[in-house]
Amino acid sequence: MHGILLVDKPEGITSNGLVQLVRKIVRPAKVGHSGTLDSAASGLMVLLIGAGTRALDYLDESHKAYSMTVLLGEETDTGDREGNVIRTSDTSGIDATKIEEALQTYRGVVDQVPPHFSALKKEGVRLYKLARKGIFPELSPRKVEIFSLEMVGWAPPILELEMICSKGTYARALARDLGQDLEVGARLEKLRRTASGPFRIENALTIEQMLSGGSKAISDHLISISTALAHIPDLQLQPAEIRKLTCGTGIPIARGRLPMHGAAENQVSRFFKTVSGNEELLILLRPEPQGVDVFLRPVKVFRTWEKE
Repeated sequence: MHGILLVDKPEGITSNGLVQLVRKIVRPAKVGHSGTLDSAASGLMVLLIGAGTRALDYLDESHKAYSMTVLLGEETDTGDREGNVIRTSDTSGIDATKIEEALQTYRGVVDQVPPHFSALKKEGVRLYKLARKGIFPELSPRKVEIFSLEMVGWAPPILELEMICSKGTYARALARDLGQDLEVGARLEKLRRTASGPFRIENALTIEQMLSGGSKAISDHLISISTALAHIPDLQLQPAEIRKLTCGTGIPIARGRLPMHGAAENQVSRFFKTVSGNEELLILLRPEPQGVDVFLRPVKVFRTWEKE
């Protein structure tokens, strides 16, 4: 069993707990994930199974989509409903117009200070471990991009938002900063991830479906490695060339054999992939200039007929 599995994580289970559950069903295959969700959050988790675990660094995670419920007028030390309340405020002076004005500043590339209760590391130690000891080091802002941020509901003091953002964006930090801008404080009430790159929550399995259907349900919903890497251009190669690459030996080819992309159609992709044997063999390739030609260097070889 090799590939990518989309799972709808419910609230109340950790990301690691979900991985352990799936691991029990698909043993002895390896299981990993492309990114965690907080225990209080729900929604899409992209799990990697078998040879799929080696595709982690090559998945398209250029954007993620979330449905957010924000409670205005209350702040907690964690930025969500699980933390201790540190401030409350009256929100009667807040209306949709003020909220929309505040939201405008968060669209595009912004500097965001991550929450202290997060899995990021400071000098090799997870921030949440330091925070639990009462240690809150100064954190530097990080560049993130919010492609879309829309208000879809306002029933004071509850604000509903839809966000599409870059990987590494913290919804809790956005809620915190928005509350500070509105001068009433805010925290995240609910968070649901609805998309990650090309993967959508509509195609995800629930825990109930996995438990009732077992390994067959997972196998039936498994996305092939080739499909998961559809954003990487395909390159047609000869059997003799593939054999060399499978053994770890790079090969030179004429530049004209490479599919081009970009506005001028003269840009070479950072990676290519070649697939053979009914997708039983997939090789990721890095092109390197070699005079007027290109040298293809194998980066990863995925053999889906072998045990992982």
